[in-house]
Amino acid sequence: MANIEKLDTSLLNHLTTEIIILDSSLNLLWINDSALANGWTKDSKDPSSYSNFLSLDTEREVKRIIGMALKDRKSITKRDFELISNNKSSREVDLTVSFSPTYECIILEVMSVDNLNKIIDSSKMVSSQKIAANLARTLAHEVKNPLSGIKGSAQLLSSKWKDAFSTKFLKIIIDETDRLNSLVSKILTPPKKPNLEPFNIHSALERVHSLALAEQDKNFNLIRDYDPSIPDIEGDENLFIHAILNIVKNAMQAVDVEKEGSSITLSSRISYSQPINGKVFSTVCQIDITDNGPGIPNEIQEQVFFPMMSTKEDGSGLGLSIAQDIIRIHGGSISFSSKPEKTVFSILLPMSAVQLKGVVNA
Repeated sequence: MANIEKLDTSLLNHLTTEIIILDSSLNLLWINDSALANGWTKDSKDPSSYSNFLSLDTEREVKRIIGMALKDRKSITKRDFELISNNKSSREVDLTVSFSPTYECIILEVMSVDNLNKIIDSSKMVSSQKIAANLARTLAHEVKNPLSGIKGSAQLLSSKWKDAFSTKFLKIIIDETDRLNSLVSKILTPPKKPNLEPFNIHSALERVHSLALAEQDKNFNLIRDYDPSIPDIEGDENLFIHAILNIVKNAMQAVDVEKEGSSITLSSRISYSQPINGKVFSTVCQIDITDNGPGIPNEIQEQVFFPMMSTKEDGSGLGLSIAQDIIRIHGGSISFSSKPEKTVFSILLPMSAVQLKGVVNA
């Protein structure tokens, strides 16, 4: 008889790996949140429900491996195991089946190989973006001093040459120097330290919604799709609004607001087993900003978060870079996918056990 009541299963819910616990008759005893999020099923009326989402061939192979583990009373791991669901979707996983004599139960542990690739990609992206940001700040620092000299010289000349021709072009030099100096200052100024306190994520998104519509004088379609169960987030609400608004403004400039059917969607969801800056978190808050514009050109997709990168003639190229810095100091990350008629910027913020406690107890 399995002693599952002696096992502290609450700790297993914080794992990003999928955990399924069975008794020796292959009846389901317990399943963690990560497994539920990835399709494993739990039905109190059906003791064998853990395998309901698997294809027949996969179910037979899983049961064969379980039989081997039971027979030998040891752990068996199958690397790059193809897990096929009953709807024919497939993913590669590392499957470990263990028998626990202490708790008299069988433990299935599933680690998605895709997660490992996501961690690697996430780490590479963070490293390359940090290198690019540091390079931009170094160049900006080198540019700042010459700009001061140019402006000072132009001001001296303007005090001596009062004719209309000289005044006109010296003013252009001074104004353009001020504009460049402002851009350089933005690059050199790191995001201010956040004022961390709990805030409602949807209150911030509603503020972004109002500000975005206020800047657009046409009847623009800005859709909201929220998950009301998301608990308060620990962070600086004003900085967070600034980051989201920068992304929404980019989307508004990308789509044709006069074209019927053009839209941007703000959505919020709880997501599971997601990598953030090279580390997988079991539970995260995911904010998506989706537009149906033409998409980001392939040739610049790797540089969209770099300072000074812009496809617009009058763009500074700092909006996404600033947004990324703000989200990063909150412990989160921004990524995107883009194709014609669908560009999605996704913000991931880790959820702590304290934040989720109220949701679990609700």
